[in-house]
Amino acid sequence: MKKIMILIYLPILLFSGELKQTLLKAKKEQRSVMVYVKSDACNYCEKMKQRTLSDAEVQKNLEGFIIVEVDKEDAEAQRYLPVTRYTPTIYFISPKFKVVNTVKGYLGKEDFNLWINDSKTKLGMSSEIKAEQETFFTAKGEDWFHDMASAEDYARQTGKQIMVYVENIHSSWSKKMRQDTLSDEKVKSELENFVWVKLQKNSAEAIANGFNPKLAPTVYFRKVDGTELATAKGYFGVNDFLLWVNFAKGKI
Repeated sequence: MKKIMILIYLPILLFSGELKQTLLKAKKEQRSVMVYVKSDACNYCEKMKQRTLSDAEVQKNLEGFIIVEVDKEDAEAQRYLPVTRYTPTIYFISPKFKVVNTVKGYLGKEDFNLWINDSKTKLGMSSEIKAEQETFFTAKGEDWFHDMASAEDYARQTGKQIMVYVENIHSSWSKKMRQDTLSDEKVKSELENFVWVKLQKNSAEAIANGFNPKLAPTVYFRKVDGTELATAKGYFGVNDFLLWVNFAKGKI
């Protein structure tokens, strides 16, 4: 059996262990767990580990969690974790083995600290999350990527296209679009072959990738090679948005 590595809060220092034992320890001690899932074929796993998980601010924010690193192909990972299709993936798990957040893809320390704070809130742990950041987490973590590099990598692996949702966290229409339209089961079904990316308007990630709309929300449909399929500007209800989805799919 492959060994799993448990990270403690000293940089680079690792101890070996097993996922099952870690989860049982967490239950016994009533502590929460952060599971970092990697794979040998992952282009961003080491970058996430070296740049984000090793950051002093992130490590301090993770105090209180038992942290375990596991390979995607490990038998215990496949038995005790949800199906993991992409790496890196991070699960925040309660002492009762409930997954409260799933974070897919590479994230920098600022965005990842938001996920830590949100997980702490859901787990009843002390958190310094700011009110203006709360809308960042209103959609399920497993539905969204938050950086283009990871999304494009995943799209290439799976043969999917890309949908980029650019929102303004202060916009009620952005929130309504995300909660009502993009959470609709018909919309989810029609977008099954798209990788979902959520970016904040005027963020460095959005601007760097050419997504700088005047209106938010704006939804960009793209092929994995960057070819434009459609751009839906503004808020759309379910039926109108499905017209955009079908239009974009018709150009694939």
